[in-house]
Amino acid sequence: MQAVFQNSRHTWKRVCFLCALIDSVPTRGDGDMQQIKLADIEATVAGKFLFSAAALTASTGDVIGIVGHNGAGKTTLMKIISGDSHVFTGQRHVAQSVMIVDQVLPFDERSGGQTVMAQVRTALAAKTAILILDEPTTNLDQQHQSWLVSKIKQYAGTLLVVSHDQNFLRQIATKMWAIEDQTFHEFNGTFDEYCRDQKQITERQQQEYERQHRQERQLKQAVQQRQQKAQKIRRGSRRMGRLERANTKSIREQNAGKMEQGAKALLKRAERQVKVTKPVTSAKIKLMPTDFPVFHGKTVLRTDDLMLERDGHMLLRHATMALKPGERLALMGPNGSGKSTLITWIIGHNQQTQISPRAKVGYFNQDLTQLDGQLTVWQLLSRVGVLDDDRTRQIAGAFGVHAAVYDQRIDTLSGGERVKLQVLSVIISDSNVLILDEPTNFLDDQALAALADYLVAYPGTVLFVSHDEAFVNQVATRRVVIEHQLLRDPAKTVLQARPATKLPLLQLKYDRLMSDPDADSGVLQQLKREIEHLKL
Repeated sequence: MQAVFQNSRHTWKRVCFLCALIDSVPTRGDGDMQQIKLADIEATVAGKFLFSAAALTASTGDVIGIVGHNGAGKTTLMKIISGDSHVFTGQRHVAQSVMIVDQVLPFDERSGGQTVMAQVRTALAAKTAILILDEPTTNLDQQHQSWLVSKIKQYAGTLLVVSHDQNFLRQIATKMWAIEDQTFHEFNGTFDEYCRDQKQITERQQQEYERQHRQERQLKQAVQQRQQKAQKIRRGSRRMGRLERANTKSIREQNAGKMEQGAKALLKRAERQVKVTKPVTSAKIKLMPTDFPVFHGKTVLRTDDLMLERDGHMLLRHATMALKPGERLALMGPNGSGKSTLITWIIGHNQQTQISPRAKVGYFNQDLTQLDGQLTVWQLLSRVGVLDDDRTRQIAGAFGVHAAVYDQRIDTLSGGERVKLQVLSVIISDSNVLILDEPTNFLDDQALAALADYLVAYPGTVLFVSHDEAFVNQVATRRVVIEHQLLRDPAKTVLQARPATKLPLLQLKYDRLMSDPDADSGVLQQLKREIEHLKL
């Protein structure tokens, strides 16, 4: 059974499936009985170390939120608990049977939907008391997410939830398991308490790093001063006569040696200190208008009086919409309203829709079967990317795709990592228009923030679908909503309007001339005046 669906019928199947699953759990009868205990766990994948977990516990009534970057090992841990994975060492104690709802991706025929359904039926028949949900809110609108939250709060057993949805975790989690630096940690508290704790840890780490950095600088200065003083002692004073210089050579050498020994002692002291790692912060993504093909024209795409139906069911009546160059348009609406169907209709150049011939469209729809699993990560990025290698690496790094996985084959990646790679392959392609259908699904916090930064900096035009309200607020310059079979623009309101101007091109030209020693100062002054005028 697919875990993410394209239309209302499939979404309601997912909702009803989760409802039946949660409602089937018996009422609380075991008190605070410990259901899961993991100790000294070390997991490996393909012979490589993946993560360790010194101590993780879960009791009846716990709702445990599980967080970490894509590919860190969250799903592997769940499979260890459910007994579906044995590639680990350590102690695993699970008191009762476990039902796991796997993270499964749309379009992916290899995800094993029939197997998942068989597992669900078996789990329901056994009335399992331990339930694992892997990314359960994917593709659910706000109404269905609220429903799921209420069902989870009524759940009487032990519940483990893998999710990147912070608002969802904030409402349900009573305890947290988090993986960082290949180590799982347990935190006894809510998601908000966990976030505050992590912020304090990061702040302390930053303060300690800065303190140690100052101390190292002071030690280096002290070492340098002692070495210079030793050289001065060894040379002796310029006013010394030849006889005095000869008579004091031995003692001068002895004193200089002591000074150098003191310098070496300081160096050893610095080497013995435990190095504090600087907290990692991702650099802001910077894009230039010349990075991608320039669009010339007044309208990128439009629909005119569109009547859209699916399987005999009317989705849209008389829908008219125009997308202008430079806009970032969010297409909103409840599950089953027809958002994905409209996107597919537009991409297919069907009747009552027009896409400008000057538009070069990059399209994302989470169809991971389009990814060639035999390619390595870098082979894919280098083939589809229009940017130079350094820029590609910088953007990939901002998304959490680092050199360590460049040589890894795509078919060995986790579901979340493949989604991340698919998003990257589309947004760095030779396009001036991006059409993105639910690009935020399965992305970890780092990748989600990087995607928002990228789209805000993108010099082209964006049409996207997302149920993530915070993401929409950050990225969209305008939104349209499908509601009651109508496509409407709420009050024609621009959220963060950025009218297309020649300001980015002028700024680029000015920056390049500033680095040219032979640049004409008159031209620079003129460019500066034009830039300042456009900024008014």
